[in-house]
Amino acid sequence: MKLPADKTAIVLIEPQNDFLSPGGTMYQFIADQLAKRGVINNLKTLLDSARGKVKIIYVPFQAFKHGFPELKPGGPGTAGLRGIEMEMKADWGTGAWLEGTPGPEIIEPLKPHAGDILVRGKLTLDAFHSTALNYLLRANEIEYVAFTGFHTNWCVESSARSAYDLGYRVIVLKDCTATDTDREQLYAEEVIFPRIGTVMTSKEFLAALS
Repeated sequence: MKLPADKTAIVLIEPQNDFLSPGGTMYQFIADQLAKRGVINNLKTLLDSARGKVKIIYVPFQAFKHGFPELKPGGPGTAGLRGIEMEMKADWGTGAWLEGTPGPEIIEPLKPHAGDILVRGKLTLDAFHSTALNYLLRANEIEYVAFTGFHTNWCVESSARSAYDLGYRVIVLKDCTATDTDREQLYAEEVIFPRIGTVMTSKEFLAALS
């Protein structure tokens, strides 16, 4: 597989403290998989190697104010996964993605560099739904979108499905994603992603760039 660099982008979803740093609300659940798969180091190597060749786009989760006043109590925005996250405990307080805490900050090894694109406004699982991601990809004439980030079977999968529906050529870099268990990771890699795109490693991706 050959990938034209000028038509290719890497999308990195939610490389933030709440997921990736000790003390974060969800770190305890993903920590073993992060270590076992070496995901943070894989991502750093990928980004360092790809900068200057392809567009690199960060899509972090948007911070909420304390108490989540943006969401109606008991409303649909507080149901499901979001409701669970609102009750999770971090070293810096209760609730994920709280403004003014370390939770929403991008971890130091994966901080954006000059020339990277930072997309704001992600409030849902799907990185396209409440952001300018689709516009920015189209404006840069991107055809191939390589997804990385967290969690594999939640935000990465939701975003990859949308990219497929929007007409992009979808790639998922399996060694640059992680979720809570082997079972969830492998199901996404082996069952879901091959039906909407191509699954490869970061080394295979870099070798394919032309």
